Amino acid sequence: MNARSVVVGVMAAGGMIVAGATGAPANVAWCLDDPPVQVQTGTGTNLTVNTTVGVPQGQAKYISGVVVDAVTAPDGAGGTLITVKVSVPSTVTVASVSATVKKYKVVDSAMVPGGTSATLHLDVPTS
Repeated sequence: MNARSVVVGVMAAGGMIVAGATGAPANVAWCLDDPPVQVQTGTGTNLTVNTTVGVPQGQAKYISGVVVDAVTAPDGAGGTLITVKVSVPSTVTVASVSATVKKYKVVDSAMVPGGTSATLHLDVPTS
């Protein structure tokens, strides 16, 4: 084994250790994927609504206080309007909220101040 290759290997390993020791930035948000909500359209089709909530890292312990409800209604054009209400506790300053029906690629999102709620609307086409 060549001494030069040993030195290069040790230097590379040391560089990886130092690079791996650096922490994540302090402004990283913490996300919660609520359990999917199952809804049924007027035609009997079952859909899954996925809701994702992101909060500032220091408030991650309060994310479990977020409440998500979903209801369906006809949209008047043969499709289904899914209304998702997201309530954010006052212990969170602001939350980034997104609701999605992946099957139809329908998404709505909002920034929700703490202590308030937001209503997201997903208009699913005729299924």
